[in-house]
Amino acid sequence: MKRKLVTLLTAGAVSAAALAGGAAFASNNGNDQAEVQAFLGASQNITAAIAAAETASGGTAVAAEFDEKNGTGYFEVDTIANGKQVSVEIDASSGQVIKTEDEGDVANADDDDIVDPAQLGAPLAELIAKAEQNGSGKVMSISAEHENGQAGTIEVELANADGTTQEFAMAADGTMTQVADDNGQDDEGDESGEGAENGEVAD
Repeated sequence: MKRKLVTLLTAGAVSAAALAGGAAFASNNGNDQAEVQAFLGASQNITAAIAAAETASGGTAVAAEFDEKNGTGYFEVDTIANGKQVSVEIDASSGQVIKTEDEGDVANADDDDIVDPAQLGAPLAELIAKAEQNGSGKVMSISAEHENGQAGTIEVELANADGTTQEFAMAADGTMTQVADDNGQDDEGDESGEGAENGEVAD
């Protein structure tokens, strides 16, 4: 199951979200309990998976996440290797490479994709270490986007020992701002309630 973390376009948006939210948030963010527990019980961690993926692809990691398929946990690591986007799946139990897939030239990447590891501001493994040091759990996924060639928000999901997960927006220096999960409730509210409150009539 692919997860899309909350995307915050600017540091100002991060601050605004933090001020508006007030209290801390903790949830499963769309991950079922079995998947989170599989991650917490995996013998390989995300940093080891990144190292294995970089060796397999000959590239540098720019994103990583834990996933589960047919009861098997694995890490999917996106790397940049020789001008190409390469996705590598690593078995979360054995640390062995499951498959390596060429995702195409970076020249054809989406506008907000990280196409140069330098856009992260620090190596991915180093960012994970900072996130786990400053947060309260283990990094389950980490990714980033950029805007107009500029470094953007680093999105981190931490899994806690009690099975809950939390999402953070993190700067390259390790500063973390907790954000609410995008569980669809706000979107549903926008569709069914907000317009009525504003006196609008649906088309």
